[in-house]
Amino acid sequence: MRNPAENFKNRAETDRGDGRAIDTLFEPQVRQLGGVPADAAEHGRQGLLWLIDPAIGMGSFWYFPIGDRLAVGAFDFTLREEGGFFCDAADCFYFGSYNQGMLPYLGIDATLPDRTVVGHAWKHAPYHQRVQGGARLGETFVMLLPEALRDVSLRLHCDPVVLSSAITALDGTSCPARLPSLLDDMRQARPSAVVAEAFYESKVVEACALIVDWRLACGRAPIALSADDVAAVAVAQHLIQQDLARPATTEELCRATCMGTSKLIELFRLSCGMTPQEYARDVRMHHACELLETTDLSLAEIAARVGYSRQGSFSEAFRARCGLPPREWRASARALRR
Repeated sequence: MRNPAENFKNRAETDRGDGRAIDTLFEPQVRQLGGVPADAAEHGRQGLLWLIDPAIGMGSFWYFPIGDRLAVGAFDFTLREEGGFFCDAADCFYFGSYNQGMLPYLGIDATLPDRTVVGHAWKHAPYHQRVQGGARLGETFVMLLPEALRDVSLRLHCDPVVLSSAITALDGTSCPARLPSLLDDMRQARPSAVVAEAFYESKVVEACALIVDWRLACGRAPIALSADDVAAVAVAQHLIQQDLARPATTEELCRATCMGTSKLIELFRLSCGMTPQEYARDVRMHHACELLETTDLSLAEIAARVGYSRQGSFSEAFRARCGLPPREWRASARALRR
């Protein structure tokens, strides 16, 4: 019988090439921030553990993958000087408790209580983040790929749209009363290798059940999307994607899907967590990131290809979305890729 602890030890010590979205989401970040692989078992953990190089900072990053579809984890670290990371974020749903140092990175008022609970619907896109020196960053999280969201929804006897909408409703202002302590349990627990997967998976299901019940109790239960609704969103997404140089207007999307503005916006919020035009901006900026990293096109040429007639307008929009001006983002992304 395979020893789970030995399996995780081997995974931490070898260069895995299986291309799992969970690994490609987390490992580039922690390595670029100075993380050094450590033996998790020696620190009472199951899963994968990195310790920040003392020359760069202090702290740790840990996560426990459950198959190739979901993970729980926690980090708590400080860098001596400003650093950064670059990764290709996967489509996933993500919720967790954040310390006050993390809140500004989420665009949240740092005066909110410590361990603020927030949920996200991440979309596949290149992701770049700068980390301030001296700032203590801490988070305990649950990450579900779309397949995991469907699996958990089945166990909760609800539609995946209900669960995804409930997760994204965690905006830092309110959350299920027991959720912060449940996330603390995930961070603090030290289950044995034999039961670790069952333990963490049960905690994820419990957390998702709390979130769905909280959403329903608030009287804001989302409706499940019908097959026609899903098809309409897909039509609008295709229209947005087919010609980024000439962004489709909301009116054009409504005509293509044969529905009114408010209905289309509602469907996009339920399925994507954003409005049609927010989705379009994300698609355009994702393509801009790809062009900046993989081509030598000028900023004016890239701006035109993603629907901006003025380079200045493109640069302002790109900085608001990605945190850096396009030229700096290109240099930083290429340097981190080396």
